[in-house]
Amino acid sequence: MKIKFLILVGLFSLQAALAQETLIDSVTVQQEKLVLEQQKIEKERLKAEERQIRESQKAEKERQKEIKDTEKAQKNAEKAQKDAERVQKKAEKEVKKAERAIAQRERAKQNVEKVKDKIADNKKDIEKDKEKFEKLKRKGKLSPDDELKWREKILKKENKALKLEMDLEKFKNKLRKY
Repeated sequence: MKIKFLILVGLFSLQAALAQETLIDSVTVQQEKLVLEQQKIEKERLKAEERQIRESQKAEKERQKEIKDTEKAQKNAEKAQKDAERVQKKAEKEVKKAERAIAQRERAKQNVEKVKDKIADNKKDIEKDKEKFEKLKRKGKLSPDDELKWREKILKKENKALKLEMDLEKFKNKLRKY
């Protein structure tokens, strides 16, 4: 009987052990809730940090893009300025070239006028010398040597007149070029 009694007590304690409800301790529950909340808060904090990092990266990219755009605009402005300076220098060269051409034309005109004046003076001298030669010849005051000298003098002046005529043509041609 002792065995029966022991078996019975063993079965009864087994039943009592199995029949007992497991009690959840409220402190453990609160701790678990706290841990869950802390984990939730940590996740939200991490998400917020990630969002903030993404936004700061986006802002940095925008800032870099703006810097590149301003640098590009500055380079374009410098290029445009250089182009404008180059065009201005070219225009100044053209103006100088035109001024030189005008000055050369004026010099050519002056040269033509000088040569015309010299030709006119030379013709007057030739006419005077011819008249003087004819006058002396009519009066018979010329020896054959004097006559020869007078003719050489007149001939030299006529040659000079021909040279002046050639110079005049040369200067007129230059004037036509300008």
